Amino acid sequence: MNIAMLQLFSLAVNDTRLGKYLQNCKKQKVQIVAFSEYVFQPFFRDSDPKIFHSNYAKILKSLHKLSIKYKLTLIVPLIVSEDNKLYKSIAFIEGEKAQFYYQQRLIGYPHWNEKAFFDNALPKSPKTPFVFEKDGLKFAIIAGFEIHFDEIWLKLKQTRVDVVIMPCSNTFETKERWRILCQARAFSNSMAILRINSIDELSYDEAQWKFYGDSLFVGANGEIEDSLEEREGVMIIELNMEHIREIQQAWGFR
Repeated sequence: MNIAMLQLFSLAVNDTRLGKYLQNCKKQKVQIVAFSEYVFQPFFRDSDPKIFHSNYAKILKSLHKLSIKYKLTLIVPLIVSEDNKLYKSIAFIEGEKAQFYYQQRLIGYPHWNEKAFFDNALPKSPKTPFVFEKDGLKFAIIAGFEIHFDEIWLKLKQTRVDVVIMPCSNTFETKERWRILCQARAFSNSMAILRINSIDELSYDEAQWKFYGDSLFVGANGEIEDSLEEREGVMIIELNMEHIREIQQAWGFR
């Protein structure tokens, strides 16, 4: 089966570029399209919460329309507005239906404080992340920051996940560290990883925050098979169930 990662600068849901990318995915027989964080909504830091409350419903409605029009499953990080609260989530959109994975681990650093901004529940013992099956493969969706937590990966391993889809917003000088992290998690758990990262450049605290892209497809053997580097674009990956199974059986880690 074919799955696509879209590495984009921030844009509106009705931007013609988005339609062209999705049309191309449809022609290439893609079933699932995954986005990075903060494509359709602004980066949370220094943003007025009212922005998220006012535009959330409109964005979600537009994404439903795109899913229906192009017959694609869309995996889109969204800041959800509900009962005057904001939740950092990842939406799984199939036509008129949507399910949401609410991130269970949030960044809490002084310069990047998701814990103070969002209202997500942060359980000491996390629940199993969002899992779905397609063409014989078991997929899971987690947020980029959650790659650091063994308890999250234990849940994925217990559920016998084959492919992890991981939207990110990584910045600063972390490119090599994230590559190593993705390779280590993929290899030690015998799971392929699709890491979709943001591309943008913002300014905070008199410093430039460069979201450098480098969206990756890492095979279940821990090898980086492809990268979008720093460019806007789409990566279409053909997932081979038999190849993933061979790796899992050969190493015997699960």
